[in-house]
Amino acid sequence: SIPLAAAPFARVARVYQSRGAMADAKYVFMRIVAPLLGFLIANVMFFSGVPGFLERKRRGALGNFNPLPYPVILANCASWIAYSLYIDDYFLFFANAPGMLVGVYFTMVGYGLSPYGGKTRDAIERWTVGLVGALLALTLYVGLVARKESDEHKQTTIGLFCNAVLLVYYASPLTTVKEVLEKRDASSLYFPISCANFVNGASWATYGLALNDWLLFAPNAMGAALGALQMALIRAYPSEGGENGGGREMRQTPSTADLLSNPTGPGLVSGGDTALV
Repeated sequence: SIPLAAAPFARVARVYQSRGAMADAKYVFMRIVAPLLGFLIANVMFFSGVPGFLERKRRGALGNFNPLPYPVILANCASWIAYSLYIDDYFLFFANAPGMLVGVYFTMVGYGLSPYGGKTRDAIERWTVGLVGALLALTLYVGLVARKESDEHKQTTIGLFCNAVLLVYYASPLTTVKEVLEKRDASSLYFPISCANFVNGASWATYGLALNDWLLFAPNAMGAALGALQMALIRAYPSEGGENGGGREMRQTPSTADLLSNPTGPGLVSGGDTALV
């Protein structure tokens, strides 16, 4: 029997043998290197905020940490895990499973540390109940209402749900891009995070292209494009303090990568404290 962790590589090896000489470097890159790179970057982004959050837990105070992204991370990862089951993909499953655990854990920790009766706690309740309710509705439809429909129909439904959740992520960086263009000031952008967002999106978009899966390709291509646009804006409108990403205080952009790697969200944070560098 093949160990679970080796299953995706065993599958690729079988395909490699069947293709013979046609299994060239391009195939290996698109089917192995790209998803592995996406897996590594995604999990670095998921876990880079863990030390700071654990420190807040040790102190027993939330401070300026914003836990609201984590219910969205939970719903996003749970939906992509469901999608991975329909397309029978280990890379996609293991890229999102740790993020789902992070989302569950820090949603609970953030709720426990937020002031009783405060706006943060109320917001966590609304977001968590709303997103879990949406996941239950998706499960009801795919598992019962549409049980007689084809697997392709169910896969498309789950994929569209995944894309809808990602719109929550992409709304913030689009707003920030507009602000940068209007003010001609990119101090609200952080180059390492924009770069990571680009590489992560490009990796998964490449993998989606290799699988001929447009529901996987489209949202990640959009994420890569946003990351590239942010990097271009940083070069076009550098901050007065020099390169974005120095050790000074700066306003972080609450983009996809920001929500995952820096749970403080928008506001003044230390650029040197960002874990993803």
